[in-house]
Amino acid sequence: MRTMFYRSLWLPAMVTAVLLLLALALLVDLSRRDLERLQPMRAHLALVKRVQESELRLQEMALAGTSPSPAALRQLRAELAATIAKGGHLVPGTPGRLQRVERLLADDGGPPKAGLAASLETLRGVLSSETRAHDALLAHVERDTEIEFRITAAVVVAFPMLALLIIFLLRHRILLPLTNLRFLMSRLAQQDYSPMPAGSVDPMLLPLFENYNHLVDRLAQLEQAHQARQSSLEKEVRAAARALLEQQRNLAAAERLAAVGEVAAGLAHELRNPLAGIQMALGNLRRETADAEHAERLDLVIAELKRVTRLANDLLSQAQQAPEPAREVSLAAVTQDLLALVRYQVAPGVRLEQRVPGEIKCRLPEARLRQALLNLVLNAAQALGDDHGTVAVGAERTEEGVRISVCDDGPGFPPELLAGGVRPFVSGREQGTGLGLAMARRFAKDLGGDLLLADREPRGACAALLLPCMEQRHA
Repeated sequence: MRTMFYRSLWLPAMVTAVLLLLALALLVDLSRRDLERLQPMRAHLALVKRVQESELRLQEMALAGTSPSPAALRQLRAELAATIAKGGHLVPGTPGRLQRVERLLADDGGPPKAGLAASLETLRGVLSSETRAHDALLAHVERDTEIEFRITAAVVVAFPMLALLIIFLLRHRILLPLTNLRFLMSRLAQQDYSPMPAGSVDPMLLPLFENYNHLVDRLAQLEQAHQARQSSLEKEVRAAARALLEQQRNLAAAERLAAVGEVAAGLAHELRNPLAGIQMALGNLRRETADAEHAERLDLVIAELKRVTRLANDLLSQAQQAPEPAREVSLAAVTQDLLALVRYQVAPGVRLEQRVPGEIKCRLPEARLRQALLNLVLNAAQALGDDHGTVAVGAERTEEGVRISVCDDGPGFPPELLAGGVRPFVSGREQGTGLGLAMARRFAKDLGGDLLLADREPRGACAALLLPCMEQRHA
């Protein structure tokens, strides 16, 4: 804007500078001419003075009544010759007339009275003509001086008026539009996209205001597009949040069934050995008995035991599942995406913070890691309830691998949970299933890690996943 401001002033400033230089040059030229006129006037005054002195001396010789001495005449001729040599006359015929006077005085015997009278009359004529020429020169100098005075007065009056005109143009065509433009630009931060009227703007500033109006028009279009896109994204996020909540409910139900299946698989595993022992004992007893009725009854019992064993084996086969393959994941990216979705599932007063360094990368099963962290974050947010609080997810490297912690500033874990450990279907909250911590612990155990629970001082809780971390190495 400052550059445009300077560019808008260069034309009037250049015109003013040129006019000022022309005026100064004119004044300098007039002063030079005055000096040139003063020098001829000074020389002419000296000429007139010498001619007057010669006339006075010649008049004294004529009034003496005797012939002038040759020495006096020689001195007078020498003065006339010096006057002719020095010049300074204004009338072109003056040197010739002075030479004629010199010739009249050149008679060695002395000029007659008529010659003295003629010489005196000639000198008087020279004085008269030079005086008229001097008066004419003075009149000419007076006229030139008057013209110079008028020019100087005009310059003195014109320059303040020109300065006032420039100030007026500067204020009404440059400064005021720039002030309005600065005010409108300050309103851009408040999403005020009002255009700037360019009717009374200086032509030098017109491109600036046209570009500004184009800018605000483009910003208004972008703002409308941004609002539409934001509204669309909000709808998509709400739909994704609803889908995620539905998936979470389905996953909770699936986890509950999985926990039941885990209990059933454990029970089946524990029953297989006793059943196998009972079956072997009954088989031995069947071979040793000779009573047909007893043998038939034993065969029925052995058949039922085989069926129960087969059911237990089928239950164990169904409980087994293929593990998710591990791949290199960025903990910061996973945490950031997770918190972005969880934001719509927690209370407005709960603040979610991500404190995971971006350089930590490990080979882990991403989906199970995401599910374990989701359970821990939701547990922490539900512990805060509708109160204001913070849930922070952090990570740091350890000697064994990586430690991922989910901490909150809520009431902390129930004492019975810290004392008895994590167990499925055991929760310290009303309507809690107790499966979130169980799933997270099972995930850590499957990878050879662990889940640690601890309270914080002065308040709060922290659940930490200790996982082995092996970075992927590139050849």
